[in-house]
Amino acid sequence: MPAGNFTLEEARTALRLIRHTVLDLQRTQVALRAVKDELNALNRRHLNNGVVGERRIRDLNREQRRLGEEAQRHIAAITGAGAEIKGIDEGLIDFPTTIHGVLAYWCWRAGEDDIDWWHPRTSGFSGRRPITEL
Repeated sequence: MPAGNFTLEEARTALRLIRHTVLDLQRTQVALRAVKDELNALNRRHLNNGVVGERRIRDLNREQRRLGEEAQRHIAAITGAGAEIKGIDEGLIDFPTTIHGVLAYWCWRAGEDDIDWWHPRTSGFSGRRPITEL
């Protein structure tokens, strides 16, 4: 993959390779958040002299580590393809490029069919502009 400067076609090719990984990362993030929430609730209960299943806490800690490692593998696959993750929850992925001499990104969000947007690197998602305007 290009080192920091994708053509639109190269970005679209990379997206085809990582699209499912982005969705997997989102699912892993949701699962990880649920485990953390349960751990926090159990730890609060424990601090308040509640009866807490130590085995459940060990299982949740193990699951948290597993999910964290899984998330790191997904992140490595995405960034290894040259893409930048701008938001896991939203599935925001940018591909660095230069457009008319301006440092920019080809921009994609999970749920979109294709890369149809770009924005200067100085602006974020709110600065997205349609590719059709180029």
